Amino acid sequence: MNLRMKLAETVRLFEATHLFDMNGHVSVRLKDGFLTHGQQASRAALTVNDVIEVDWDGALKEGQQEPPNEVYLHSEIYRARKDVQAIAHFHGHWINILSVAGVKIVPVSSVACGLGKDIPVYSMPDSISTAARGREVAACLGNQKVLILRAHGAIVTGSTLEEVLVAAKYLEINAQRQVFAQLLTPGTRLADDEIERIGKSLWTQKNIKKSWTYYYEKAKRDGHFYGVI
Repeated sequence: MNLRMKLAETVRLFEATHLFDMNGHVSVRLKDGFLTHGQQASRAALTVNDVIEVDWDGALKEGQQEPPNEVYLHSEIYRARKDVQAIAHFHGHWINILSVAGVKIVPVSSVACGLGKDIPVYSMPDSISTAARGREVAACLGNQKVLILRAHGAIVTGSTLEEVLVAAKYLEINAQRQVFAQLLTPGTRLADDEIERIGKSLWTQKNIKKSWTYYYEKAKRDGHFYGVI
């Protein structure tokens, strides 16, 4: 599939799975920059014409729309992490509830075990709208897959667009379950050895593909990809 088409469908899928509303952005690495989507484009009706190419400084290389306000979130992570091929930032409802309350997000569900047992948190709730903040975020992420932005959602990274969608959905599912688990038994979580063992067995390309296919086919059935070209 054409990479621009795949990115457009991924954005639609983030919206269909209730991870995006009017905000949120996805990118995928190219040789000399990355693809993302225009700031003004509707996430619910994004097309390949809304996909733009951006350089490592966050400047527009190709396309008709402005880069996202938080383009530096993407550019600085790509600079710091040569292994990262795709990035998404979203304002998860349940993630924000936990982070603004100062509750560290930890795996309470098997689906989140592949995301790491010690998920870092960027303490500032501001928009990542400058290169300096982008560098701070990249440093805070370190070598992890996921970063929580306090009161501002999360960033997920991966080697494919499929990985970032699945990681984002799993993180939000886990956060919802953690909210309710905290009400019943404050401080509850899976043990470190359980997280490591389950993460290795579940965070595999076969299972990532299975989850992506489920969400993709459900969104397709419900008409979310109409007019994406």
